[in-house]
Amino acid sequence: PVNVRARRGSNARRAGRRAEWVAAFLLMAKGYRILGFRLKTRQAEVDLLALRGRVLAVVEVKRRTSLDVA
Repeated sequence: PVNVRARRGSNARRAGRRAEWVAAFLLMAKGYRILGFRLKTRQAEVDLLALRGRVLAVVEVKRRTSLDVA
């Protein structure tokens, strides 16, 4: 049997990745060009890097179960 904690973590990572794709799609619909996903730096990880005109957006994606929870 798979460890419940490991399964929960795997499901959370999968849901987080889906949320990143949804965020990228919404940004593209607003005219942003996606420059990168899950970019690693020495200090942290950037979920999305997007550009629209002269605006560079560094995006941290957080998934919540509902808008009320967010």
